[in-house]
Amino acid sequence: MFTEPPANDPESIFENLWTTFNEEYAPFEERNVNWQEVYRKYRPKVNSNTTDGELFKILSAMLEILNDGHVSLTAPNRDIFYSNKIKRDLVDNGLFNVSVLKSYLEHGYKEGAENSFIYGKIKNENLAYIYFDHVGQNFFKLSDFLNDYPDVLGYIIDLRHNQGGDFTYCLSEMGRLTDQKRLVFKSKTKNGKGEQDYDAWYEWYIYPKDNYVNKPIVVLTDRYTLSAGERTVMVLRSLPNVQILGDTTNGAHGTMIGRELANGWFYSLVPQKVKLSDNKSYEGVGLAPDIYIKNKQSGINMGIDDTLERAVEILR
Repeated sequence: MFTEPPANDPESIFENLWTTFNEEYAPFEERNVNWQEVYRKYRPKVNSNTTDGELFKILSAMLEILNDGHVSLTAPNRDIFYSNKIKRDLVDNGLFNVSVLKSYLEHGYKEGAENSFIYGKIKNENLAYIYFDHVGQNFFKLSDFLNDYPDVLGYIIDLRHNQGGDFTYCLSEMGRLTDQKRLVFKSKTKNGKGEQDYDAWYEWYIYPKDNYVNKPIVVLTDRYTLSAGERTVMVLRSLPNVQILGDTTNGAHGTMIGRELANGWFYSLVPQKVKLSDNKSYEGVGLAPDIYIKNKQSGINMGIDDTLERAVEILR
């Protein structure tokens, strides 16, 4: 059946974006946003004479209300607009530095292209460290990491500034860290235009796999630990031998999808709700660490990663 393409004028573009969110975006309630009120506030600002520049600002202001790390707006020759304030304003972005963390590792550490993973032994310590930039095929390296350092006192898994990706890689590769089936989280996804149109809740588990490794683990997080990175934190926090150290994660948990507007602009949104094993949603809130610590910019400038050093102290 042929569907008439949406009109390419300012008012139609506004209506298309607002309506798509109204029908497909899941966590309005979790983010305490009344989307109907948002419409009443922003729809009058758009008319047939609205310029592209004005329209981009209006749509950006509307999406900013969601403060969602999964929501963005992209247009040619413009900076990408991020709904989430932390990503948009690069809040504390400089408190994590890959070069600094590498300075803590013994010579001969291993790394993937574009720092997709980094792992090695902490200098002068019987501790092993691994960093993941995102969640994908780089997680296959976890087993190599565990095999390379079987006799250490403990492990540091660094998920700071983890950009997310495909969390199924995490679920499949974490099996060596559990000796039993463990519920991690559950999710349900929009399957229709109505407010309550969702699939049934689906429960996600990790299962034992291959040789079980039972060592103390400290997981590092920050405000840029996002999406599938956060789901990896959910997996790890379900383990009894894990402590989470650092700052609260971003709070963008659901799967992200992309859409295109008639004028060629792109945007992203979230059609999914997620709850942890405690049956609570942390969307828009984030996952708090067991031990809160945040680096100082002055320290990073001097090559000091306080969070990593605290992890070493805990495991030593």
